[in-house]
Amino acid sequence: MEMPLPEILDRLSILKLKIERIGEPHLQKELLAYTEAIEEYKKKVKVKEEWLERLYDINGKIWDLESDIRKGKEGELGLEEVGRRAIMIRELNKKRISVKNQITEETNMGFKDVKMNHASE
Repeated sequence: MEMPLPEILDRLSILKLKIERIGEPHLQKELLAYTEAIEEYKKKVKVKEEWLERLYDINGKIWDLESDIRKGKEGELGLEEVGRRAIMIRELNKKRISVKNQITEETNMGFKDVKMNHASE
């Protein structure tokens, strides 16, 4: 699988959330592909379990904040709550990007994600 390690770990964390929260059994093939890709990276660099754990935690929080919005419950939440959640999601995305950039720095592989003129920079 040709993909930077930070992206694989990020996608794997989201995939694990999907499997756990919505029980999608057809995702096992994708899970295997990401797991194998990480094993290939482990032959070249140290892959820290904490990276995956941190991305999993951040993506889980984002999922929780987006859940009702994705279900079309904006009316129940109210615009103020939707806006509050949007700001919290933006802040969590900053942390997510920070973890991915840390992985890039520590492995010297790939490119940093740099936001310019963007609220999440």
